[in-house]
Amino acid sequence: MSENTPSPDEPTGEGNPPEDERKAPEGDQGKPADEPTGDQGTELAAAVKRAETAEAEAARLRRSNAAQKGTDLDALRDEIRAEFTGQLVRAEIRAAAAGRLRDPSDALALVDSAGLVGAGGDVDPAAITGALDALLKAKPYLAAESAGAAPWGDVGAGQRSASDEPEPASPLDRLRRAYDA
Repeated sequence: MSENTPSPDEPTGEGNPPEDERKAPEGDQGKPADEPTGDQGTELAAAVKRAETAEAEAARLRRSNAAQKGTDLDALRDEIRAEFTGQLVRAEIRAAAAGRLRDPSDALALVDSAGLVGAGGDVDPAAITGALDALLKAKPYLAAESAGAAPWGDVGAGQRSASDEPEPASPLDRLRRAYDA
């Protein structure tokens, strides 16, 4: 064979290529255009499943809340009112114990605040005072220290009586006066 003659394996450039060499057009692989492929398809399916699950859960919660709405509102108000009253009683105890105890937080730990609320949820100041009195009677070491005796001064130092001499104008005058006397 000559060098210019093509071999039977090589395409001649004439006519149509063999069947196995034909390619499908680019981008069209025989699937509809709106169908995702590969990882996108699994991600989309998982996202749709999560959205359906979330919608079902939201609907279930709406139905459950609708059934309990009337009774829970009153219970919620009572719970908030009790919590607020407890905070108010603790603040009143702390304020009343501020001048009477060394550490006012001790009163919060040692006084039973349940009996200090009067009728209608009002704080009873007389009951708080009585509870603090009982606490100080039972544990006097919790009481705040009284003023007691005045602190000691610097005994023997300083001028004892008023002097008729004027204050020296300079430190040198002060030294002269000290050595002249």
